[in-house]
This record gives sequence, structure tokens and C-alpha cells, in this order.
Amino acid sequence: MTGDQIFEKVKDLDTQFGKPFAHTLVKSGWKKRSVFFELPYWKSLYVRHFLDVMHIKKNVFESVIGTLLNIQGKSKDGLKARKDLIAMGIRTELGPLKKGKRTYLPPAVYTLSRKEKKTLCKFLSEVKVPEGYSSDIRRLVSMKDLKLKSLKTHDCHVIMEHFFPIGIRSILPEKVRSSITKLCSFFKSICSKVINPAILPMLQKEIVITLCELEMFFPPSFFDIMVHLVVHLVKETQLCGPAYMRWMYPVERYMKILKGYVKNRSRPEGCMVERYIVEEAIEFYTEYLSNVQSIGLPKSQLVKKKEGKNLIGNKIVAVSRVERDQVHLYVLHNENEVEPYVEIHKDVLRAHTRLMDTHFIPKKDDKSTMQNSGVTVVAEAMHISSVKDLNPKFANLSYFGVIERIWVFDYEKFQIPIFGCKWVENNNGIRMDKSGFLQVDLNRVGYKDESFILASQARQVFYVNDPKSTKWSIVLFSNKVIDENTGDQGDIDVEIESFTRNDQDENIISNDSYIRNDHNEGKMAIMKSIIRARGKGYSKVSIDICLDGDVPLSSSLIRVDDDAGYLKVSLYDNGTCPSKQISILSSKDKRPKI
Repeated sequence: MTGDQIFEKVKDLDTQFGKPFAHTLVKSGWKKRSVFFELPYWKSLYVRHFLDVMHIKKNVFESVIGTLLNIQGKSKDGLKARKDLIAMGIRTELGPLKKGKRTYLPPAVYTLSRKEKKTLCKFLSEVKVPEGYSSDIRRLVSMKDLKLKSLKTHDCHVIMEHFFPIGIRSILPEKVRSSITKLCSFFKSICSKVINPAILPMLQKEIVITLCELEMFFPPSFFDIMVHLVVHLVKETQLCGPAYMRWMYPVERYMKILKGYVKNRSRPEGCMVERYIVEEAIEFYTEYLSNVQSIGLPKSQLVKKKEGKNLIGNKIVAVSRVERDQVHLYVLHNENEVEPYVEIHKDVLRAHTRLMDTHFIPKKDDKSTMQNSGVTVVAEAMHISSVKDLNPKFANLSYFGVIERIWVFDYEKFQIPIFGCKWVENNNGIRMDKSGFLQVDLNRVGYKDESFILASQARQVFYVNDPKSTKWSIVLFSNKVIDENTGDQGDIDVEIESFTRNDQDENIISNDSYIRNDHNEGKMAIMKSIIRARGKGYSKVSIDICLDGDVPLSSSLIRVDDDAGYLKVSLYDNGTCPSKQISILSSKDKRPKI
């Protein structure tokens, strides 16, 4: 409905709140008129309230990962969801089955086996990202419980866009994997900082198809209001521009800053105002005294990135003549500042130069929680079809590698930082698979005679292991690029295009099999209050619980109540635990031993 249509329905509403007026409240339809309609332009706005893309993505991701890993409280699959399928008359083969006193839920197409859960969690637990890219993903993974924990909104953002499509490459049936991957690619496209308006209609069409495909696999309980709102994101982007201009990340980050201003909890507003004014005054004086070095204020992040960071362990070293000449030649061909000195350089090529070797990067990556040594460079290369080809073509070609050493050549009047890299051979060491992932074989080394590049030419990348093949690594681009002319560009996307490039099964709609045939690791239904035993003032009671699966039963999932002389044990779990014996010592023992 348009704003004018809504205003026509609510303009005559005069709602009075409070218990005395409870009988006058409208019972159905529009119940009150928004105060914003007092603004003369409010009813004419195409979009009156923004959808929060940040929290929509977080909630959708938690629903997907919670259902796949069967995380308690996050999974959308359970006994009630399976009963809904029976009541609706769809996918009846997934209905709950009685096995004695237990209720068994057959494995659906999205149900992961324990081995698949380990594969996904192991991949995420081995991810190393560049400094400043995101939080440490490895700390979010619990290999003991096979689940993700303590996820923040930005963690969901990074995992869903970059790592999750890679982590499920070797698990799940292809049709389910394809639909989930397309959902992740949609969010990556819609959250890009640069969006081609021409592809938005295609994005809208594809996300509708993707959600329809997901409806074929996931239970109806999966499709809550957050999943529904995904359909409206493209239309809002068409009207309001890219999502990053209006999502909640900067708002919540600034709220954290304001909360940090509070030192007197009884007067939070006053603390915020006072500290904000003081900080603003200091910043003003710092700008006014621009030639004076500031004390106590953080340095601009952009200035830090342009100037670089001082490295520990700098030393002057001697290098071979071949390596020195390689670096000199590369500088002569690529550094603009050297052009006036080209003729002079020919005479002093053998002159004394000083070389400063900072440190060996890969060793630090092995010991660090981050990965900062991956680089790529775009260079012009000559392409010929055969030895008889007299018309070679020149085209830009990307090279990928790892920094092995950083040198700074001192030419007295200026210094030039040089990266010595181990490059991947392009012919057989780089490929693009049908899912759109760029893969490299880091063990296939080439171009050993051309290992040096200027630091200004490098762009940072990082590599993650491909769960589908241990030989290959998948290339991911860092989200920060610094350019002297344009400044900090923030998130830079390698390619912004329709997400139909991902795997698609042509028979995805005609296939009506909803049960996993490659494993039979279903789950037992959630049970609560499973035992009531007589034993008022009991000294010790032992209870045997025998359920399928291999997830250890935790004491924190059990609650013991003494209800009028009856012992009541409540089990809060998905039921996937082996045979366990619970020992309860007395009526005061609320933490039983297993």
C-alpha cells in the first residue's frame, strides 16, 4: 500500500491509551495513526521505514546454520515442524516415527551427518583472515559441541558472504547446496558498495526463485518474517541506494563509543554530553595547531595505512648480484620517480646501494592468528597462439602469490619498498570452477626469475583451504584498498554480477526426494519432563536414559524438580545422546551427576 492509501485509512483514528479507554480501542485493522503522519511529506514517501539489512542477514544466517548444525534454540527443525508437514499433507516421508517410547525424526535433505558437521566446523576453525578483516573466526567454533557460538552481526556478515558457501562445498546434496549458496551470493550482491542498477531486476527475479527452492527443502517453520523480508531488499535498494548507506553498523558502533563515555551510571546523559564536548574541543585545537603533534588522540587510520607500519627487526643485509639487478631492473621499468634518472642509472648500476630487509613474512603468518602475506598483482602480458603467431595480443593478467620477504632499496634521495614473492604458475596453478570460486595451487610455483614487485602495485588477498580438494586453495580478496588518489575505498568487490553463476541443478524442481539417502543419522525429538519417579526425601536415585546418537549429554541440560514428593527430571536437548545414567543424591541435589 502507498502512503496515501494508508493515511486515508488512519486519518480519522483518535486513539486514547490507558485502562479507562480500553473498551474504545479498535479490535481489528488499523489501531492507531503514526505520529509521523503529522509531517506533511510523510505520506508521500516511497519508503517510510528502512529495513535493517544487518539484522535481517544475521537472523537468516542463524536460521540456516542453526538448522544445519541442529543448534538448540536456533534450529527451525523439530517435532512440531515435522507434525506441521503431516498436517499440511506435504513431505509425509519426513513425519515423526515412534520407536518404542522414543520419537525419531528421519534425516531431511538439510540434515547433516556428524561427519559433515565436523567437516564444516573444521573448515571454519582453520580460517585465517588479514588484520582488520573481521574477528578471529576460529574462536567462534566449538569442535566439542559442533556448533558456532557467540556470533556477532559482523561475524554473520563475513561468514555468510565469504566462508559459508566454501564450507558447504563438500557436504549436502547438490540441489540444497546450490540454493543456500545462491542465498549467500544474493546478500553479497545486495550489500556491495557498488551496484549496477541494471542487474537489480534480475536479482529480484533470482531471489524469488531461490526462496521458492528453499521452501521445497526446509520446513515451513524456517520461513519466518525475517526470511520474508529478504524479498523486499532489492526494491528498497532501487529506491534508496546501496544498503551500506543505511544499515546499522555505524549506528551501533557509535553507540558503543557513547556508552564508553559513561563514568557515572546515575547520570549517563550528562557524561555523554560532557565528554563529547571535551573531545570536540580537543579535536578543534588539534586541527588549529596542525603543526603540533597530538598527544592522547588516535592517529588517522588512513594516514597509518598510507605511511605503512614500522616493522621489528630491520637490518641491512647483503644480497646476491642477480637479485639486486632484478630489483633494479624492475624499479627502472615501473617507478615514475626513476624516469629522470634512467640515464644516470646506467652508469651507476654497479655502484654501492644499501638494502634493508625487514622480516620474513610467512613465518609470522604461521605463528599468528592472522594471514597477511597473500598478494595479487595485475600485469600486462603478451599472448601468442603458437610460435608462428606474428600478431601477439597484450592483455592484463592477474598473478597470485605469497610475500616471502620485504626489502627497502635506499637510493639516497628516496627509498622504494619491494616485495619478494613466491608466485603461483598461471597455466596450471590457477583455475575458476563452475561455482565461480577462484582456486590456486600454492605448491605450483613459477616465475622465479620475476619474483619482485613494488609494494604500491600489490593488492592484498588471503587463501582458505578448499574442503572439496586439499590440493587447491580458494582466493578471497581483502576488504580494504588504499589508493593515493581516491583514499580509503572500504569494501572492494572483485566482481559484481548476478549470482546465477553458482551451481544449479536443472532438475531441482522436478526432484521430489526430501530424505537423505547417503546417511541415516536422523535425530530424536526434543523431550521434556521425561521421568517422574516416586522418592520423597530420596537419598540416591539412578535413572537410565537411552537415546540414539553420539553427542555427550551435559549436566547443564538437565533440571531436577521435587514436585510434591515426586522426582521430576527434565531433559533439554535434541535427544541425540548415548546411553547415560543420571545419579541424584538427594532432593536438594539440583546438579545431577552423569
